[in-house]
Amino acid sequence: MFKRTTAAVLTVGMLLATPAWAAEKEASSVQEVKGGVEIVQSKSGTAGQPVPKVELNEKQRQALEKIYQIVPELKELSVESVHDEGEAAWGVTLSDRAGETAPGIMHAYAILVFETDTGELISLDIQNPDWASVELPPPGLAKEKAAEFARQVLGDKMKDYQMSDEISHCGGGSRDDKGNEILWNYASVQFYRLVNGIPLLNSGFRVNVDVAGHVTEYYTEGFYEKNDGAKDGGPDPALFPDPSQAMTREAAEKTFAGLLEMKLNYVERQPLKYPVFGSKKVETRPVLMYTPLNYTLIDAVTGKPLDGFQEQPQTSRISLVGEGRKLIAGTPEEAASLLAGEVGIDMTGMNFENVEEREALFAPEVKIKEYYWRSEPQIGPDGRPDHSTMRFLHLSAVADTGRVVGFNLQDESGRGKKAVVSREAAQETAVQFMQRYLDKGAAELEMHVYPLHEESIPEWVDKSKLEGDGQRPEFHFTFTRTHQGIPVSDRSYSVTVDGLTGRITAFYDGNSSSAVALPDSKNVVTAEAAKAEFLKSHPLRLFYLWPEYFGQKAPNPLLVYMPDYGGSWGYIDALTGKTVRVEMN
Repeated sequence: MFKRTTAAVLTVGMLLATPAWAAEKEASSVQEVKGGVEIVQSKSGTAGQPVPKVELNEKQRQALEKIYQIVPELKELSVESVHDEGEAAWGVTLSDRAGETAPGIMHAYAILVFETDTGELISLDIQNPDWASVELPPPGLAKEKAAEFARQVLGDKMKDYQMSDEISHCGGGSRDDKGNEILWNYASVQFYRLVNGIPLLNSGFRVNVDVAGHVTEYYTEGFYEKNDGAKDGGPDPALFPDPSQAMTREAAEKTFAGLLEMKLNYVERQPLKYPVFGSKKVETRPVLMYTPLNYTLIDAVTGKPLDGFQEQPQTSRISLVGEGRKLIAGTPEEAASLLAGEVGIDMTGMNFENVEEREALFAPEVKIKEYYWRSEPQIGPDGRPDHSTMRFLHLSAVADTGRVVGFNLQDESGRGKKAVVSREAAQETAVQFMQRYLDKGAAELEMHVYPLHEESIPEWVDKSKLEGDGQRPEFHFTFTRTHQGIPVSDRSYSVTVDGLTGRITAFYDGNSSSAVALPDSKNVVTAEAAKAEFLKSHPLRLFYLWPEYFGQKAPNPLLVYMPDYGGSWGYIDALTGKTVRVEMN
């Protein structure tokens, strides 16, 4: 069955806060690229028995009828299935597949979820091949159509929300084994809930709009994270800090400026415009830029920075002498042998699934081959497949040379266990691995050591109430090449060491493309000048924030000052000291 997924582009601040090992991994079972893109491989089959007619009760029929009035195109689809979404919600699937049980991807369908008691729309996701386009709507059209849809859905409740100035973008594609392919791009408009007239960051909804002005997705944030599953009457304003107690923005900016540090970074291939999904040509240039080293929110009542808001990696400079050994795999057999012999991954029980070819991120001239393996689930005591011990593995290599640019082992066993390997031992393993496979000769690198997942859990979280079995302990490291003593962000490597076995389980080499000449750093503006430019371009703004972690809320909401990034992405050119705005292509 076809599945569609989308992911919104992160703001500049969020991108800078994302660990390098977690962002832009070419070694992944699902292709992720900047622009918030995921491609899901789908399988189509043959038509089977007709789907039985589904009956709606009167409340469900009325809820669906309201959405038909807002999106008339949905009337052309038939009710395919109705399902429960827990005690508080129900969902319905519509499609035009006319009774086919496995029709492939070239059919329109929609999935809607409603609140059971009120009949209010919680989410809407529409897939229509006739609407597919890689073009983006103009910002004005996206905001107009998103606001119009929201007003029709929410009615008088719309006064409790505020549209964000920022527009993110999402897109993706799907293909089936019949050769059909669908590509899409959307603008995503965020609406924040207002409390005491101030936006609450982690409460609201988003609306996705395509180039023709169709609303393709609506999603109410936080509905499934409610602890009680009760209908949403809105947060109690009395629980939130009184805005009249907030310090002035000028005082907050003074505190923020005292904490802000600016750091020099090279980027070899900075896009002149960020590409949307489906773009074949991306024009880039080398840039020397200043970026904030840390992002700290200011508690607007106490005037103090928020502790633990952002976990910072440990950063150090290291000198290594590369041995120049090569990781080469031109066939599935060579890849399996390399992973077992060179890396030490146990290939017992791993079955080869398939190989795919794609273009390298931001370097379409480089073709990458992806090899995939997986183990079979064991049969549990209840006679059903037990997926808790499965392993998934994949390796990426340059197609014409076989040079390995990444691999990743996902082992489902060991979730929730404590690491038995020390951080120091894991770091030594990662450094030795890098030294073996770096180009021959001396190399100056910037190393980041990231905290374990369990170390990032906020103190107020009751760990005994966390759903699932937690994460398998892993240590993540990044190694970034330097030029004139400055890190080159797109010349980096990442290494993951398993906290239970002490072995390498993932590697990513971000050096597939040829090197470019970088600008000289001798005439850069000062870090203080860059800080002043950042503060001018990103004035602080009041927001409410009620931290959440997998359904658990912090004891109290917070009133914070944080930078306003506006409706575009940008960076500070270190040679001019000016902000450069980068739009979507």
